[in-house]
Amino acid sequence: MLRVLFFLLAGALAASGLGACGRSDDRAGVGDAKRGAGSGPGATPVSATPVDDVPRRVPLVERLLIVGLDGATWQLLDPLLAAGELPHLDRLIRSGARMALQTMEPTLSPAIWTTIATGFLPEQHGILGFDGVPGQTMTTLPNATMRQRKTFWNILSDFGVATGTVGWWASWPADPLADGSFLISDRVPYSRMEAAIGRASLDDGDIQPAALQGIVTPLVERPDDIDPDVLERFLLLDTPELRQRFLDVGYEMGRFLPEFKFVYQSDRSTVRMALAALESYPVDVLSVYLTGIDTVSHLYWHFAFPDQFPAYEIAAGDVQRFSNVIRLYYRQVDEWLGQLVEAAGEGATVLVVSDHGFGPTGQLPWSGGHGRITPGAPVAPDGVWVLSGPGAAAGTQPGRAHVLDVTPTVLHLMGLPVAVDQLGQVRAEVLAPGLRDELPRIESYERIGSVRGTVDGAADPAGDAERLERLRALGYIQ
Repeated sequence: MLRVLFFLLAGALAASGLGACGRSDDRAGVGDAKRGAGSGPGATPVSATPVDDVPRRVPLVERLLIVGLDGATWQLLDPLLAAGELPHLDRLIRSGARMALQTMEPTLSPAIWTTIATGFLPEQHGILGFDGVPGQTMTTLPNATMRQRKTFWNILSDFGVATGTVGWWASWPADPLADGSFLISDRVPYSRMEAAIGRASLDDGDIQPAALQGIVTPLVERPDDIDPDVLERFLLLDTPELRQRFLDVGYEMGRFLPEFKFVYQSDRSTVRMALAALESYPVDVLSVYLTGIDTVSHLYWHFAFPDQFPAYEIAAGDVQRFSNVIRLYYRQVDEWLGQLVEAAGEGATVLVVSDHGFGPTGQLPWSGGHGRITPGAPVAPDGVWVLSGPGAAAGTQPGRAHVLDVTPTVLHLMGLPVAVDQLGQVRAEVLAPGLRDELPRIESYERIGSVRGTVDGAADPAGDAERLERLRALGYIQ
């Protein structure tokens, strides 16, 4: 149903001269070329153009740290910043630039995070949502073999830029990258889905290079690895029944509130893996994706804002127990952000983005939501963008960027031109004045360096079946 809706919207917008993101193609060179081919799964491989033929310059920043916060919204960030509860993000904003980040509808995380990583619309890059690609049954979740366009880490790898990517949506199986780079795929953090299938080991498809497995494997935490006192900072577990409900590591589909312990340790593991990998592989561009803000916002919004749910009686005891979960999780993410920024070093430029914002649905059990996938929620609520450090124009708030603009800006900062077939633009207004001049656009990166050729879509049948069942239980798919 969502897939059909997406194509109907995309077709209508294309007929009106707009992209599926709702912005006009009024920039020079964008139009028919935006549908220009790269080679992707199902396409015939073509000869690659040498990377030496591409105009480039020395990277404009010493190191770039990109932190993706699924579901982060200024609606909650601003009050927390005003209260002094997010010191690390506050420091970044004060020394950098902040904007709203326009997203797309439907707000499906795999599609939008792949748009962020490629600079292409979902119907171009091939990841439309949680249910694979058109023509396939819903037995296979989206993965990297289905992606029909290069990510920024693929492009940078072609040019010898060392990149590290941790936990990004649809990054499994891990792409081969240049020496000195690494990729820890989205199947590595131990989520409820991994618990359901009893996954016990990692392989080359999960992590590249293989030498990194020995470093990462001990850092993948299970729920029973977490000290209960840590959870009780977030949750008032004041009865034996509640303690068992939240702290029992047994997996049962559809028990929403206990999702907390899984998502917390998943994010915590992701940060630990990123920090450890960076010590062994001091990459030029480190990208880390954290999912927990999205999950706690979906499940705990009514406890934090019970007045927004007049149709329901929300027990006062539950409000007391769980009203601070979202606020405290934002604070925890801010602490992790500080650790990543410190590890990146004083000379690093930092980009923080979210794929969409959040708001109340007025309904249960999904009390917080975004877009039409959660009825009652705000449609396509803006995400966040913060650029800070040596590459940023400090103290600016220029307005609104778009999820399509992330990859062009990343390529620009790393000394590479934007391609004509990429729909986004370099957000020059948030860059330091001496860093704004762009290189001439090239036609496409899809035939430069490594080429994505014909592949059979990888599948993990047992694992995907369990993952899809969880997504159905949570309401993401029908």
